[in-house]
Amino acid sequence: MPIEETPDARHPAAVTVELGAFQVETVRSVSGPAFDPAPPGGDPLPEGVGRPGEITIVRGPDQSAAFTDWLTRCLVERGAADRHRQAVTVVHYAADRTPLRRYHLVGALPIAWETPADATGAAAESVTLAYEELTVSE
Repeated sequence: MPIEETPDARHPAAVTVELGAFQVETVRSVSGPAFDPAPPGGDPLPEGVGRPGEITIVRGPDQSAAFTDWLTRCLVERGAADRHRQAVTVVHYAADRTPLRRYHLVGALPIAWETPADATGAAAESVTLAYEELTVSE
């Protein structure tokens, strides 16, 4: 989902990621069934609420060391996955930086990390997180 300037919570002006209780970075986009637009006349709550699932985060140039360190620990120490699970929150913001919607991922764990092929970092980096449960608040 590209970041756009609209008042719709599914098309925010900005998207941030919180690791635990701290905002760690602003990201380019987040995608997955929970973030896809609801069909016309459909349930306004995202698919996957209360159930496990996956999301993909496309990171921008302002990557935080804390988030990168967590990714590295989890993907290098795969045998210790349960102790590396984190609460992750994706926050959608309006153009005036007012929070529109918060997606709380319980027991999140990175399962894939694609980094740019070249050293310039010009290409987008993506991270796929699996989570145990999703809740949404406005």
